[in-house]
Amino acid sequence: MNQLKDRLEKKLDHLRRGEILFYKAENENEIYAFCFLSNSSEKNLAELMTYGGSLALLVSDQSQICKSREVVESCSVLPCDFTPKGLNSVLEASSQEASDRILLRIVGSKNILTDLSIEGRIVEFASNLEGEEHCLVYTKMHNDVNFDSSLLLNEEDVKLSRFFNPRLIEMTGMAEVELQQGNFKLYSFYSEIDACYHWAFVCDDKKSEKEIPLVRIESECLTGHVFGSLLCDCGDQLSKGLEEIKEYGYGSLVYLRQEGRGIGLKAKLDAYYLQQFHGMDTVDANLAVGMPEDARDYLIGAQIINYLKFEPLKLLTNNPAKITGLNRYGLSVEQQVSHIIPPSKHNKRYLDTKRDRMGHRI
Repeated sequence: MNQLKDRLEKKLDHLRRGEILFYKAENENEIYAFCFLSNSSEKNLAELMTYGGSLALLVSDQSQICKSREVVESCSVLPCDFTPKGLNSVLEASSQEASDRILLRIVGSKNILTDLSIEGRIVEFASNLEGEEHCLVYTKMHNDVNFDSSLLLNEEDVKLSRFFNPRLIEMTGMAEVELQQGNFKLYSFYSEIDACYHWAFVCDDKKSEKEIPLVRIESECLTGHVFGSLLCDCGDQLSKGLEEIKEYGYGSLVYLRQEGRGIGLKAKLDAYYLQQFHGMDTVDANLAVGMPEDARDYLIGAQIINYLKFEPLKLLTNNPAKITGLNRYGLSVEQQVSHIIPPSKHNKRYLDTKRDRMGHRI
């Protein structure tokens, strides 16, 4: 397990045990302390009360506390005695008598990946832990409070932790398919992140405990993969990728729905126009239509590879950004395997741009 996994697993385990974590948003000085209410000790809750700010409860709208009390507002108040025992009593729907009241903040489960509020980030990180929807108690800390900085989360930690989140990827089916390159097992995955289905063509003809799987991540290209466009090498890369994995005997081609290097079909066609009629290369054309030169992210691919237990792996690619993209989520790429497609008169400039401006090793 590498350092990234170690770091995030440590924080998740800390939260799982009912202990206190801390969160600091980007470009803000405030730090928030939080822990699960139901499995935190009275000692932890008492410590949380000393951090200075007023306490509040934090849940997703799928939490039992919302269902049992029929709470529908994003903010509400509940009766509560401000003692560790009193805090825990608010989880009981029958508990109605208390001298004080505590704020209940609710984060919509459908917005959990896009809600950049403090509350949204904390709830998303907590959702990495399986089981019932949890109730968190949190507070904004005074600036002079000392704490263990290794337990401090930031927004980047929350994004990277999506790799661990079992709720974000679902294997929806498997079938055996006969392709020109041979027989594969085709796995279908649904991702909550982009609300799309993605696929993995798996070959395990020569599977063994010592064999390192050969994996290719292929991004969707409608024009190249389906209609056989000669302006790119995508069709040939897909075909050859399946062929090489089948010949190797153990691995997968992971097919991600990231059309046009992640910019989408409309923007891709707009960029095509600039290339054809204004002489731009693919990088400048993407930038000219207001898109990044490459908008792809490999989180979903990393989740699928993790599901298949294909780690460490050999990555069939010419693009170092794919290795960086998988390493970012903690996957170990042991070897890069070249995936060279001979250029044609139609796509030579396209391939030259990949090499000269995007760092592809071709």
